[in-house]
Amino acid sequence: MMPTTENLSTTHGQRSGISVVVPVYRSKDTLHIFHERISRQLDALTDDWELILVDDASPDDTWITACELHEKDGRVRCIRLARNFGQQHATLCGLSYASKGYVFTIDDDLQGFPEDLPLFTEQLDAGKRVVIGKIDAGEKQHHWWRNIGSRVNLHLAGKIIGKPKAMGLSSFRAMTLDVARKLTAYKGAHPHIAAMLFKSVPHSLICNVPIRHASRLDGQKTTYSVAKLIKTLSYLVINHSYLPLRFMIGWGVVISLLSIAYAVWVIVQSIFAEHSAPGWASLAVLVSFLSGNILLALGVLGEYLGRLVEEASNVEQFSVFEEKL
Repeated sequence: MMPTTENLSTTHGQRSGISVVVPVYRSKDTLHIFHERISRQLDALTDDWELILVDDASPDDTWITACELHEKDGRVRCIRLARNFGQQHATLCGLSYASKGYVFTIDDDLQGFPEDLPLFTEQLDAGKRVVIGKIDAGEKQHHWWRNIGSRVNLHLAGKIIGKPKAMGLSSFRAMTLDVARKLTAYKGAHPHIAAMLFKSVPHSLICNVPIRHASRLDGQKTTYSVAKLIKTLSYLVINHSYLPLRFMIGWGVVISLLSIAYAVWVIVQSIFAEHSAPGWASLAVLVSFLSGNILLALGVLGEYLGRLVEEASNVEQFSVFEEKL
């Protein structure tokens, strides 16, 4: 059940500290620069902030670099996952450690500008509960396949979770602590942060702010592959909707109708054709009709199984190996 404005309690209209959650992976060369830039902005906004770095089991020295920042700045908190779970899982892990009134999520690649943080806090101060950075289509500095994936994600999000058509999505977002707590209460095995936000908060309390998007630093390669993009989209389509199952139901109905039409044609042919193989007409009608009904039955069965899995799912979302708090 979607919560109402009344039962979304906490820091509405108040500045009570900022938590910034950053999933990090293979970012040992950019973490120091990232920390310098974002800490400068956070210092300008509040004296009470924390930077939560979640290392998604990087194969390089990212964890060592994160620990160096922790030793240098006690406001940096470091969590290391036991294996590579993916960006959505790492973000959800970081949200579970957040303790301040406003909670940000941002990537570690510096394509999002830490200097844009005040745009988000302004909207939260005004009463919004979720603020999502929106990148103008002409400003995106991703590979072409990533841009296509973003458009597909936006379209599916509109269909599945009722996202307004003009609303943009990105991993640079801010929310109040109570909203973050609602996200971390989700126990499903495959979280999708955007879908969870739109299911947990009235859409009137969600807004966009325009943000800038930079090119990657020299020599920095993307760690977001096509496979990871497809995996994230599958979380949205399969784990937060019944779209594939309902498609199968529709497809089964179409096949059944076509089989009926084909059956009529076969019967007419068997009556008027001079040469017809004995038993062929009845067999063709039977096979085509049953095929459509099998697809229809599988779709209905899948609908029920999907609901059961959603209710019973208690698979580990992430596993923390060590932490520096």
